[in-house]
Amino acid sequence: MTKRLNSLFAFCLLLTFTARAQQKAEWVHLKGELKNFSNQVQIEDLCEFQYLLPPTTDRLIVPDAQQRFDTKFKLAAPNYFRLGRNILYLSPGDDMEISVDYSNNTISTFKGKGAAANEYLRNTPFPKGGSFIEGGKNIKETPEATIAAVEALAAARTKELAATKNISPEFRRLENARIKADLINSLYSGENYGTYMLRLKDEKAKAYTESYRKAIAPKVALYSKNFVDASLMKLVVYRDIADELVKQGGKPEDLQQIKDWYSAYSLVREMQKESDKSKLNDFIPKLTAIKTSGYRKASNQMLSRLMAFGKGDTPIDFVAKDIDGKSVSLSSLKGKVIYIDLWAIWCGPCMEEMPHFEKLKLKYKDNPDVAFVSLSIDDTEAPWKANVAARKATGLQWNINRNQLQPYNIVGIPRILLIGKDFKIADMNAALPSDAKAAAAINKLLN
Repeated sequence: MTKRLNSLFAFCLLLTFTARAQQKAEWVHLKGELKNFSNQVQIEDLCEFQYLLPPTTDRLIVPDAQQRFDTKFKLAAPNYFRLGRNILYLSPGDDMEISVDYSNNTISTFKGKGAAANEYLRNTPFPKGGSFIEGGKNIKETPEATIAAVEALAAARTKELAATKNISPEFRRLENARIKADLINSLYSGENYGTYMLRLKDEKAKAYTESYRKAIAPKVALYSKNFVDASLMKLVVYRDIADELVKQGGKPEDLQQIKDWYSAYSLVREMQKESDKSKLNDFIPKLTAIKTSGYRKASNQMLSRLMAFGKGDTPIDFVAKDIDGKSVSLSSLKGKVIYIDLWAIWCGPCMEEMPHFEKLKLKYKDNPDVAFVSLSIDDTEAPWKANVAARKATGLQWNINRNQLQPYNIVGIPRILLIGKDFKIADMNAALPSDAKAAAAINKLLN
């Protein structure tokens, strides 16, 4: 089996920026305070291999009781990371004292070598929030007004970047590209946010959609012109829109690499949903067809990880915290059929499953051979406990840092893990509580 590289970041550098990767790695030193975080925090790599490679626990921070920390790790070249909701840009030799608040990324502070880039990044809009649409905040009464609003915000961001000193030319290039990508993402996102925020339905919604699409068409064409550049795939928001950009054409090598990333990403997602290891062999020829060697190698590494652990294997034990703050282990339930519901309070589909989960639990309330575990991966305990209390949920209510679940490849939730009485994995992606197949699967294991 392919050996796992020391870190996802080193792999990114090796495969995408060979010349830079050959530079001598230097230390990055970060210390300071993390506010409103859990007791384990990971500085997450945001490069384009983020979801292609198996997750790692590299750059894991464990703050002390006063939420202070001091950590060092080596980098060979600059790259983007995420710490809580803050996007970081770290370069070899950076040495900063920082204060990062999970609840409000805009008030984080950075001092020392590398601070200028990270001070600028505090106000980076979120792609999943529609970038400059800001979750619907900047939707106006008409499509034209919405377009004008996001263009003004993009212009202000461009001015802010131009005024930022002590940053590298490469960082400036990437951030100018990010502003354009955020603007294009805003134009695309405004349609759905508009119909929702303006509470439009039926014919009014249809009319708005037609008007909006017509209004943004020339703008999208303008901002998308000559914007196909595979080196920008390290930007999350660019990866969100690149599948549309490639339709306009570009340099063959850029087009191929971008298309290969989408192929690799799609295949990895499919592999992660396959609970039967024997069927994973079917992905080998599909991965071989990926022409960009870096993406092909990364996807094969993920395949190797998935084939190494899955259905029929003994579960890898983990330790969580129960609702009273006591440590509890998966192995403590050995000998029972274990139905584990992975969820978080920020996951809408997860919350929709909760009534079904409680109903399924009730069905087996008198059977001591079945254990239902409600396993939250929320970063902070207080909101999780408040949610459990508000729902008056009982039974096994556990919370865990998702980094402890890396062997299980938890990419999306809700997700169900099903374990038999023999303490073997029965299904890594079992039926959700709302599915009648859930009870059928439990009954099969009981019998």
